[in-house]
Amino acid sequence: MDSFIKSVKKLIKSCDCNYKCNAKWFKRNFKNWTSGNYHVNKLIQNTQLTDHNHFTCQALEWIPYDRLCDSILYVDKIKTYRAKWIDGCINKWDDENQNWMREDQNMFVFLKILNNPSSITLEFINKITIPHKVYGITRDPETKNYMVVLNDICEKCNKVCISIHFQRNFKNWTSGNNDIDKFIQDTQLSEHTYYQVENALEWIPYDGLDIYFAKDDEINKVYRANWIDGCINKWDDENQDWKRKDQNMFIILKILNNPASITSELNKIAIPHKVYGITQDPETKNYMVVLNDICEKCSEVCISIHTQRNFKNWTSEWIPYDRLDTYIAEDDKIDRVYRANWIDGCIWYWNNKNQNWKRTDQNMFVTLKILNNPESITSKLNKIAIPHKVYGITQDPETKNYMVVLNDICEKCNEMCISIHFQRNFKNWTSGNNDIDKFIQDTQLSKHTSWVQNALEWIPYDKLNKYIVEDDELDKMYIANWIDGCICYWNNKNQNWKRIDQNMFVTLKILNNPGEMGFSKMDFSQP
Repeated sequence: MDSFIKSVKKLIKSCDCNYKCNAKWFKRNFKNWTSGNYHVNKLIQNTQLTDHNHFTCQALEWIPYDRLCDSILYVDKIKTYRAKWIDGCINKWDDENQNWMREDQNMFVFLKILNNPSSITLEFINKITIPHKVYGITRDPETKNYMVVLNDICEKCNKVCISIHFQRNFKNWTSGNNDIDKFIQDTQLSEHTYYQVENALEWIPYDGLDIYFAKDDEINKVYRANWIDGCINKWDDENQDWKRKDQNMFIILKILNNPASITSELNKIAIPHKVYGITQDPETKNYMVVLNDICEKCSEVCISIHTQRNFKNWTSEWIPYDRLDTYIAEDDKIDRVYRANWIDGCIWYWNNKNQNWKRTDQNMFVTLKILNNPESITSKLNKIAIPHKVYGITQDPETKNYMVVLNDICEKCNEMCISIHFQRNFKNWTSGNNDIDKFIQDTQLSKHTSWVQNALEWIPYDKLNKYIVEDDELDKMYIANWIDGCICYWNNKNQNWKRIDQNMFVTLKILNNPGEMGFSKMDFSQP
């Protein structure tokens, strides 16, 4: 009885090991496939019956030819074929789904022809495939050739390096010039790294560049462009494509006059730039080298480069007039001076992530002075700008006057003192009496401090909750709650006054003769 049970167990397990190994699952599937050749079948089945693993698979398999992409390419250099394997290779058995779990779908593989399947052995396959990993065998239904399916690795470094990913894509592009194709491919085939692309060039489609003329250099015309896709960074295994960086990056283009001598010409025009690749203008048919856009003086991407890149976007004005909320402020010794809110604020630094300027002090106040003679702008600027900081130039679309945009500082103390904040608000209030307006404004313009002391303000009557208290020697005296409270200091963050003592009690006395107002009659002493 014991011997009978053992023989039954042996049949069930399909191998001599005491656990569910790969050999068991392979044997169950023998009836579902055939290569059409006894020797090939025997070789594959032998590797499967000896695979007593559970978590990994080392056996060969029969790979249906229709699971290899139609775009099978013959690589003459290595006398073999390259293809995409749709299903990918076996990883391990999936108990839940009762099927093989596969990995690396759409992986690239090599195919080598087996000239004599009848004499095929595992030793023979190992000999012809070193250093590759063998996945299985397939057959071309047209030529009837049996082919060994191998992993697609670099024969120089025995790994799937960057050069392999480039090589797989050779069939998908051409510059239309053999010298350029070979030059680019040679740089790609020499890229035996595994993470980031370092020195390889690429063919860059012209329609992926937003190009405009920049300048003439010592050799030829230089163009500047936005490269929409950005440059190659590394290979993305998950998406089986290149991972790119710096989308919409700025680059410059220089014409390649003699593609046949591309190496010497590149050395001539590229220094000190980094070369990304080559493109071609479809209209002029000129080949152009694509370089990083750096300052040729400091060999870096400095602030001047970011400014220069924007030359195409404006002419005769730097600060658009519609970004300024402008009004007349006063007449100075030279000409009329305007004051405005600059909606966007001034440039702070370049934001690499957003490929744009980072601005600060939105809705800042600025002063505008008319530039009467733009042709002598340097001397004019020196004359009108002191002691201001100059932000740029704008133009009034109605008067056509060019205007210098300056920081709005006090010309007495050369700082942003309290008087400036008061002055900016003159347009927003009036007492209805010129004498009172002037008196209040004079007290405000005399405050060259950072804290408010003794400056008066026009207080809206509806902000006072007033009632009669008593009569003094001159007239009635009132007491009120002042809802807003008095000014303490200027809040730069909120661009408004910081007030204190909300709902404070105040006394109100009638001003019988506003025309005779003066500091001598006002008592600023603290009680």
